[in-house]
Amino acid sequence: MKKSPERVAWAVLLLAFAAFLLVVIGGPLGVRWYIATAEKEQKAVVESLVGTVVVEPPVGRSAVPLGRGESMAVSEGAVVRVDETSEATITLFDGSFVRLFPGTSVRLERMRAPRYPTGTRPRCVWINLFGGRASIGTAPALSSSLDFRVVSLQGSAQLEADGKYIVSATNDRCEVSAYRGRADVAADGQLVPVAARQRTAIELNQPPAPAVDVARNLVRNGDFQEGLDVAWRVFNEQGTDGGDVDGTAEIVEDEGHEAVRFLRTGGEGNHCETVLEQTIDAQLPDAVTSLTVHATVKVRHQSLSGGGYLSSEYPLMIRLTYRDVYDSETEWIQGFYYQNTAGNPTTYGEEIPRDTWHYFESGNLLEELPVRPYKIMRLRVYASGWDYESLISDVSLIEE
Repeated sequence: MKKSPERVAWAVLLLAFAAFLLVVIGGPLGVRWYIATAEKEQKAVVESLVGTVVVEPPVGRSAVPLGRGESMAVSEGAVVRVDETSEATITLFDGSFVRLFPGTSVRLERMRAPRYPTGTRPRCVWINLFGGRASIGTAPALSSSLDFRVVSLQGSAQLEADGKYIVSATNDRCEVSAYRGRADVAADGQLVPVAARQRTAIELNQPPAPAVDVARNLVRNGDFQEGLDVAWRVFNEQGTDGGDVDGTAEIVEDEGHEAVRFLRTGGEGNHCETVLEQTIDAQLPDAVTSLTVHATVKVRHQSLSGGGYLSSEYPLMIRLTYRDVYDSETEWIQGFYYQNTAGNPTTYGEEIPRDTWHYFESGNLLEELPVRPYKIMRLRVYASGWDYESLISDVSLIEE
């Protein structure tokens, strides 16, 4: 059957008109969509702060070692490895930063930003934390929103703009702490919101734990419920005055307190220290704002007045050893006594009632110490002097 020329003409005309409308309307819409959604790959700068940092570019080059103070620009896919003696910072294209502590490895999975000022896509930073600990500061959300994700073997965390966070990961566990801003932590099909001053943890193949306060006790077994063989080391130091009578440290129950009692008799005026010591070896987060020592203490007997001749021999003492931001090892000391009939110096001491339980809380050591602590090395609780009997319970060192 022969088609009507008029129908063919109308069909061609309608198709042409449709094509015209597609060009007139669809063209600008397509351009607008492209401008709104187009992204551009961005760079980051890796700098070694301490030791040698290894940067593995994504393709085409071998690993590059960076000595202290050296830096280089990196692209998406780059891997940064920091060994146990090194530290590094990664400064991202939008002003966000990542500080890598010793023993940390990450891959910069994605670094994108809108190609055009009117783009609607968020700035995008995705980081894969293979292991270690990273301190993260996210930039404010200015002209575009921020999609900042940290992924580990256990789960992922979406970090809010203008925040400060600590993320740490091992083979079995990942922990996310929010000091400012909010983190949405997801694993095993569940999401847990973590508000400012909160933290959560993810065990392998488990959902995130409920968020808890960011405060953390750095002392293990400070209530002595696990005995003195767990986390603590007990020993005596006789000094150089020829003494050989050791003191004892044992767990007792006193007025409802599970405590350690330090006891020494027969000292005959020579020095001894009976020591309970714990190695902590913990680096403080950049965002930590408070560090306090807590303990419940009692002094029952002291034969040496006050803190001794040099204010260094109290019947009960707490000594915190730390490295400051200049990497110098120094100490914070607190002593307790109930009598000072000889008028000895008591520079580091606090007088408390005899044979009475006393709750002690230090001030914020981050504000009170002359130089800010950087790493906590060890905590020692001990009795010092001639003859003594003292007790201590519920020892804690709280970072927040």
